[in-house]
Amino acid sequence: LMKDLYELINDRLDNMMRCNPMRINYYESYQTIIQEYNAEQDKAAIEKTFIDLTNFVNDLDEEEKRYVREGFNNDEELAMYDLLLKDSLTSAEIKKIKKLAKVLLERIKVTISELDHWTEKEETQAAVDVIIRDTLWSELPESYDDNLLNEYRRKIYEFVYSTYPAA
Repeated sequence: LMKDLYELINDRLDNMMRCNPMRINYYESYQTIIQEYNAEQDKAAIEKTFIDLTNFVNDLDEEEKRYVREGFNNDEELAMYDLLLKDSLTSAEIKKIKKLAKVLLERIKVTISELDHWTEKEETQAAVDVIIRDTLWSELPESYDDNLLNEYRRKIYEFVYSTYPAA
């Protein structure tokens, strides 16, 4: 039973992390549960681990539904939002970031769809990077300075490069 639960959780975590790398905290929580389980193998520890894993699966269920609660159409938009998010944003800035996540993802997808093997050529990679840069430059709240803009630009480009390979 525990082995089946481990496999189920591992598969779900792999899929969730592939869709949204900002979910690393779930992976870390899972690893903590497993380490505690491996440290003590008595009946109480096994029961506690089973309860912890069951609660963890419930948390994963909630996370998989979060895109709806946040007002997004899909997990991709949520991933973009998570990549753009920073601490200490006002509610107006959060609203702007949510809109930006949708717009940016759409622009990136349109650009990629128009490019042939975009990850294989410097010119096409640059075209995607320019879309990201220009969109961030024009749409990010003012609390994101130039250094932050470049940091977020890099994170988003790396995410796009690994998530949307050349067709």
